[in-house]
Amino acid sequence: MNPGFVGAAEMLAVPRAAGLASERIDGKRCVWCAGPASMDLGPRLSVIDGVLQRWEPRGCRSCVRREAGRVYDIHVTTCARCSHRDYCPDREALARLAGERAQ
Repeated sequence: MNPGFVGAAEMLAVPRAAGLASERIDGKRCVWCAGPASMDLGPRLSVIDGVLQRWEPRGCRSCVRREAGRVYDIHVTTCARCSHRDYCPDREALARLAGERAQ
């Protein structure tokens, strides 16, 4: 990935770190369902135990696909490029992550 660009996984909202079990914060378990984590979601900054910390959430394939599909649906209705049917790299990346074909 190029510096300065956000990948599709980094566009996905994750639960607040403050309320998560340590295995989810440490990336050992899916941040959404607590199942085995297999996909990196990119670094995040959150307040954990009263301190601003960097953490590296991860997700399982099914939760990442579900969330990517949800974000894709929002994105294509709010993005200026998508609404004008122009090429949008974010739409393409989210569609790939969701396991769908971009149109």
